[in-house]
Amino acid sequence: MKKNFVICTMIFLLCCFPITFMDNVEASEQTMTTKVNSIISKNWKNNEYSITVRDMETGSILYNKNGDKMIRPASTHKLLVSAAALDLLGSDYRFETKVYIDGPIENGVLQGNIYLQGGGDPTLLPVHLESFANGLKKLGILKITGSLIADDTWFDTERLAKGIVPQDEALSYASRISALTISPNDQYDIATVQVKVTGSKVGTMANVQLAPFASTIPIINKTKIVNKGEKNTVAITREYGTDRIVAKGNLPAGTEKNTYVTVYDPTLYTLDVFREKLLAKGIQTMPLEVGQVPDNAKRVGISYSKPLKDINFRFLKLSINGMGEMLTKQIGRELLEEGSWSAGIQAIRTYGNDSGLNMEQWYFEDGSGLNHQNRVSSIQESLLLYKIRSKSWYFSYLDALPQAGRKGKLVGATLENRLKGYSVSAKTGYISGTYALSGYVKGKSGKWYIFSILTQANKTSAIPAIDDIVKQIANEL
Repeated sequence: MKKNFVICTMIFLLCCFPITFMDNVEASEQTMTTKVNSIISKNWKNNEYSITVRDMETGSILYNKNGDKMIRPASTHKLLVSAAALDLLGSDYRFETKVYIDGPIENGVLQGNIYLQGGGDPTLLPVHLESFANGLKKLGILKITGSLIADDTWFDTERLAKGIVPQDEALSYASRISALTISPNDQYDIATVQVKVTGSKVGTMANVQLAPFASTIPIINKTKIVNKGEKNTVAITREYGTDRIVAKGNLPAGTEKNTYVTVYDPTLYTLDVFREKLLAKGIQTMPLEVGQVPDNAKRVGISYSKPLKDINFRFLKLSINGMGEMLTKQIGRELLEEGSWSAGIQAIRTYGNDSGLNMEQWYFEDGSGLNHQNRVSSIQESLLLYKIRSKSWYFSYLDALPQAGRKGKLVGATLENRLKGYSVSAKTGYISGTYALSGYVKGKSGKWYIFSILTQANKTSAIPAIDDIVKQIANEL
């Protein structure tokens, strides 16, 4: 009799425990909902927003406030571009840049031309061009009778993504796009040149240097060295529609001013830097041209990029706009045989539909998120983050997201000073008046959750409110 009583008691407890557990879960979700709603009502009375929270394991929606409302995603648009690139191109995909010659080499003289052919590599650096120069020197070339020719026909000739206004074109985040382009550093400030202004002798003109040096980029120097302690008024920009860089203003003696400026013609800039590398190897100077590699040309060099999964790490961590634009065109070229924004966007939209997303709630005109016409709902952006969890490349994608509160450009990145003490991996987004954060957060239960918070028409920073919402998700679930 006693044994039967114990068994009945155990059965009763086992039956009741799930009910108690479910009650606790529902209570936590309700508390989270109440607290998030309170944050919204207190901070966001006159702006627009879309917020969705999902269970990461099941994808079920736990919180939805204007979830279907389409808001500017800003740089969280890169989440879709990244996923499409990894899936459509492959996580081990490598970009190729090639060198050709079209004539015989006789007594150190190449009877013909050298061609540098771009393949859309967003990570091409001057050091890669130097490797090409070394290879040509080993072939015994000291002089060429023809020209150094750039072939950038892998992409179309449209250079600037829609939505970039003329006054922003010289800024480093608004790169002009070519299939043949370099970055001055391994931060991949694509199609930019570093401009450094220095000087020590008061009353003289400052020294303005380009890195890497390119003779095709003229410098207008209107600077003056002033006494130490005086105000630095040096401004550096590029004249609209040209490659002419203008430096003007006063530079205190012994100081310097550094900035990165986009180049107007990325193809010619890359070719010019290549010519400088050839000159440094003792190969005589030659004229520069833009053309196409002929069928009879012989390939004498090739540079492979790192695997796409490694490139994507920097793309999401550093939120590199130019990389997003180049990836979009690359997708178009590989999938639809057209290296254009329109083809890339078409292929990405098809990818979204095939992945189970509702692309009626996605509108975009670029690959970076800079365009103010771009729109997406938080329900869809959070659904993307749920869908990709089944992909073989998911963990490399997750690792590429900025991690809250962790120091370092390649760790915390844009979240290194936010949400300290919380386990958050997410992509930030900002353009004028628009703030966004979408990703994954660990709750107090130990479970992970997906969230997407998009808001626009903000007159002040929305970051404090966004972070408070993420904290409440973590604290209550």
